[in-house]
Amino acid sequence: MDEVGACMTQCIVYDETTKESETFCSLTAAKKWMRERIKQKHEVSGQKYRVYSDGEFVNCGSISLTGSNKSFVANTRQTKKGYP
Repeated sequence: MDEVGACMTQCIVYDETTKESETFCSLTAAKKWMRERIKQKHEVSGQKYRVYSDGEFVNCGSISLTGSNKSFVANTRQTKKGYP
């Protein structure tokens, strides 16, 4: 895995109440979907992934609705936490 290779962030969110899931390419859109479900009293969770052009992916952690969503990806050239 090379930090220089083309990659994108993918966010997968899951509504544990209705068993519905959605995939987003934007953290903002994923958080919006999660907030809408929380307003409806649903239990939700989400994960961020970095997907590389060769098909490899790295789990970058849970989506947090409050605080920072920055993460550190091991075995890359990354030297400090950032948004994947």
